[in-house]
Amino acid sequence: MPLADSVEVREGSTRLLVPRAHSQKGPGKRVGTVFFNSQMGFNRDVSVMLVRAIAEDGQKFLDAMAATGARGVRVANEAGRKLTVVLNDKDARALDFMNANIELNNLNDCTAVNQDLRCHLASSVYDWIDLDPFGSPVYFVQAALQGLKRNGVLAITATDTAPLAGTHAKKCMRRYMARPLRSPIGHEVGLRILIGYTAREAAQLDMGVHPLLCFYADHYFRCFLRVRTTAAAADASLSQLGYLDYDAETHERAFSFASGRYGPMWGGPIADDDVLTRMEATAGLQHTARCQKYLDWWRQEVKVPFFYENNEVASLLKLSPPVLDRIVSELAQYGKASRTHYSPTGFRTDLPFEEVLRIYRSLA
Repeated sequence: MPLADSVEVREGSTRLLVPRAHSQKGPGKRVGTVFFNSQMGFNRDVSVMLVRAIAEDGQKFLDAMAATGARGVRVANEAGRKLTVVLNDKDARALDFMNANIELNNLNDCTAVNQDLRCHLASSVYDWIDLDPFGSPVYFVQAALQGLKRNGVLAITATDTAPLAGTHAKKCMRRYMARPLRSPIGHEVGLRILIGYTAREAAQLDMGVHPLLCFYADHYFRCFLRVRTTAAAADASLSQLGYLDYDAETHERAFSFASGRYGPMWGGPIADDDVLTRMEATAGLQHTARCQKYLDWWRQEVKVPFFYENNEVASLLKLSPPVLDRIVSELAQYGKASRTHYSPTGFRTDLPFEEVLRIYRSLA
């Protein structure tokens, strides 16, 4: 029987029943009886691409806080892998939506459960756990880590970008035990704090994290982490944590693995080149063109922290901002340079800041 006050939508190649009243953007407030945010279609697209690229037949996938089950149902329906997919949500009202969407897409190896996530993971283990809560993931990270099989993948979404990016610094320090930075590069700092927090939580369990793909988009941070269960992997992860010093007047920044004002945060790579090579933005995704654009950015992005804002550097020198492609091209004559996915006016380079300023002046 159809669900009361629901509507059918199509996301990617999947049909979904969702509450008629649902969120169109985020983070915002909860809308509808069971949460569904259509803006997160791109987020779910990336999950489909990544599962398709690296998952193996026979693995178990948990959509840990599934609500309508949109992510797990799409993975089961679109990833092209023979997976056992479990949709879980502690809200009993979500169970009807999850079961309805499983039936709507004729999925055989996909089931729905109605449990508190921490209770569920006390007795079940998975190769892949996708954690997408409303707000901060900190309340569930330990349970998710303990519910992973060896070399499993932990996917985390955090929509509390304001604390992580420095707008609410005290909240970030309480939740993530790290000092954020409110600045033009605040979102990169926030993402690296999230990775670093997860690495520290994992290390307590003799686990290490290896970023497969971590990014910022719209109103959220997203991390896909390979979790390896050895003390050596935990120590290797902790060795990637460090601190940032940043001068708000001159925009100079220095990252150190020893000490600094902001952090601790992840200082290593935030994506795996081999994984990015294997991912494809195929037809049938919800936002194929956007997926391809982001894949191009992620593949080309110089893998050094932290990026610069074109407008901020130009303002510092009291110059008109050069065309971004021109500044990137000129920087690339002397070192590595690229755009960055964090900002449409941002760029990244491995050149010293003094060299960046010299090149700006030469362009003027």
